[in-house]
Amino acid sequence: MRRIVIGVAALIVTGCGSHGDAGQNAGAASTASPGKTMASAAPPPATVVPDLAACPAREPVDEGARQRTRPIPVPPPLHQVMRSDMDNFAIATLGGATVCVDASWMEDIRAPALSADERFVSFDWDGYEAFGHIVVDRNGKGVMIDTGTAPVASPSGKLLAAVDLGEAAFGALNAFAVWQADGLRQLAKQEDVPQATDWKIERWAGEDCVELSTVPWEKSTGAASDPRQAYHASAGKRWRLEPGRCAAG
Repeated sequence: MRRIVIGVAALIVTGCGSHGDAGQNAGAASTASPGKTMASAAPPPATVVPDLAACPAREPVDEGARQRTRPIPVPPPLHQVMRSDMDNFAIATLGGATVCVDASWMEDIRAPALSADERFVSFDWDGYEAFGHIVVDRNGKGVMIDTGTAPVASPSGKLLAAVDLGEAAFGALNAFAVWQADGLRQLAKQEDVPQATDWKIERWAGEDCVELSTVPWEKSTGAASDPRQAYHASAGKRWRLEPGRCAAG
């Protein structure tokens, strides 16, 4: 087995800690497209075509680890800014450069999105015993991260948080992390988390604290009714996970 870690985060793509879970209310995890909160008022920039030939050659894929025999098709929302071959996705930056994403171990992509100002590209991907969520900031020379699952944006859209934790560690992040949305700069990443299952982000409580929940191993039956334990991470504690909810006020 090979677990892929490819960089890319989404500006305002929201989601939950568990792969595919949805959030709840405003300020909480709610479905949105990249850039919805921080979209520029300026009109979309002129189309820039990515240079697929600029992407590097990738190592051969182990026999049986990749089932597809053709490049992954570029979905309609990304037709203008992305190209693909068997081993790479090439994404054009707003300045005419090209960001290359290693697609050699991917089987397909889902939930493609381009922000209203065309600055951010995001999509889920699945592969052999692996999955992730790519986000590309097309500003400047371009930056990409892999948040494992779709991140949840803070109320202002300036911060992103994601939790991707599972027994098999098939997710690309396999941690809890927080990023600055502008430039996708990682502010914190915690891999040594309490032993539990079904981690998910519940909501942001303002800009400085995010609330999560999980099911302790000893109470896990796999049922939706399993009792959940609250955790939080705050800027004041350098985004370290701690038991309980965010402080009121």
